[in-house]
Amino acid sequence: MKKTKIFITIIIIISIIFSYFLYISYYTIDITSYTINSPKINQEVHITMISDVHDDHCKIKNKVIEKIKHLYPDIILCVGDIIDDQSKNENNTISFLKQLLKIAPVYMSLGNHEIDFYQNNNYQSIKKIGVHLLEEEYEDIFINNQKIRIGGMYKYAFSQNDGLITKQSMKNSKTYQFLSQMSNTDAFQLMMAHRPDSFIYGKAYQWNIDLICSGHVHGGQVILPFIGGLYAPEQGWFPKCDYGMFEVGKSKLLVTRGISSSDEILPRFNNPCEIIDLKLR
Repeated sequence: MKKTKIFITIIIIISIIFSYFLYISYYTIDITSYTINSPKINQEVHITMISDVHDDHCKIKNKVIEKIKHLYPDIILCVGDIIDDQSKNENNTISFLKQLLKIAPVYMSLGNHEIDFYQNNNYQSIKKIGVHLLEEEYEDIFINNQKIRIGGMYKYAFSQNDGLITKQSMKNSKTYQFLSQMSNTDAFQLMMAHRPDSFIYGKAYQWNIDLICSGHVHGGQVILPFIGGLYAPEQGWFPKCDYGMFEVGKSKLLVTRGISSSDEILPRFNNPCEIIDLKLR
């Protein structure tokens, strides 16, 4: 009888711990702050970055909005998967983006869920509300009299055949031309690339983009203490670039854990939602 009570107690304790780490992964928000110093920046630029909202899979979108309001960003970056490919329609995503637009200008890049949901590549409803949706495009903007070049791309910054975009193999590639133009500036370059692996393989660092902002991997979905993320698409088990700031050649790669996740095999665990508070100085 005593052993049974001990066993039941252990099961209850484990269940409580498990439930706690599940709860914080979907209902709490971390604000993670980074500062990047660059000789290209003369006046401070304040950026808020999010990714992987996954539409109705996120139950705390109002809380996300409130948190971002109190950060007072100059601009907001939405780095893909704001909608979910299983969404019935785009209404809630459009409503969420409209609320962000009331705070600051919104710049957005495509994630795999946008591509799957909008199979006809018709993103006009997003653009119509004033979101700057960039796919192999860039804009030169001025914030506090400081010029920033912001681009967005979903594709890989290298050829899947030879591991590198070269003039010989890809000279007619739209991707090559975009990256060449994107990097041809003295201004600070910020690239929204939903998948971090778009730039971490195949010597893609050749482009020397100052800052690459990514999501997609959900921090490895399950975060193990002292180890990090468990699994990430394309990177596999125990991914190197799960979340945080990384060096990729001369570029900095900033990967956020994102806000939520879709119907993954494993739930987010020990993995609070994340909003990035970034300052360029």
